[in-house]
Amino acid sequence: MSALFRAELFKLVRQPSLLFWGFLSVPVFAMIFKILLDGMVFVRMRQVSPDNVDILMSAAKSLGISGNSLAHLLYAIGIASIFFAEYRFSTWRILVPRASRFQLWAAKYLACLAFLCLSLVLVVISNVLLHIVTTLLFEQRLPNMAIRADSFVTLLLAFMVSLLELSVLTAIVAAITTLTRSMIAAVIPAFMLTLGASLVALYVGPTRNVIPLPSPASEALRDWILSGGPAFLGWSGLAILSAWLVVAAAIGGVAFWRQQLSSE
Repeated sequence: MSALFRAELFKLVRQPSLLFWGFLSVPVFAMIFKILLDGMVFVRMRQVSPDNVDILMSAAKSLGISGNSLAHLLYAIGIASIFFAEYRFSTWRILVPRASRFQLWAAKYLACLAFLCLSLVLVVISNVLLHIVTTLLFEQRLPNMAIRADSFVTLLLAFMVSLLELSVLTAIVAAITTLTRSMIAAVIPAFMLTLGASLVALYVGPTRNVIPLPSPASEALRDWILSGGPAFLGWSGLAILSAWLVVAAAIGGVAFWRQQLSSE
């Protein structure tokens, strides 16, 4: 299993364009957006950030990028490419006799999670560093920063929520790619699911129940952790995300198990 996992990592590292656009472009674009936003704020207000800012809490809020529809589109491209590669090059017939199907599917899934985790870590690091650098550059001083233990716990919980949300995205994209043997057929529905959830939330408006879709569920869970929102909405969001993860992974796993891969 570890050898298969390392092989998946090696294959993706050998494709720098796919690695960048599928997993690393999101933190890069988030960093560029924050630079532009801080620059606009400085031009208009001659101030980059307020005093007594909690950098860890700011980093925790930056992890909300995991629910962005454009981020989901880019991540879905990277995830689908990993699962589609063996169908494209007809290499399943070489891999299937050497390892169990569970190990093959799990290795690809874990490789996706590893690079998604790296992407989230880069989002956090870039947010913290940019906040410090821009403050020193424009204001020639550091803000009054207090690194509190509860802020670190909040950051850790927010990171776990974002990783859970992206785990659901991975399971959905993997299942569709396996069922259709097509990358485009997996990327577009994953993007439309997130975009459609945003449109539904705008149409429905404030509600006491969480819309049973991954994006609204993760937002409810994130709001509970970061802003002290209603606990029952947070638990509902966790239950919805868990259900999507289990169902999507089960569909993808069963479809992969039943395919005639020895001839593909």
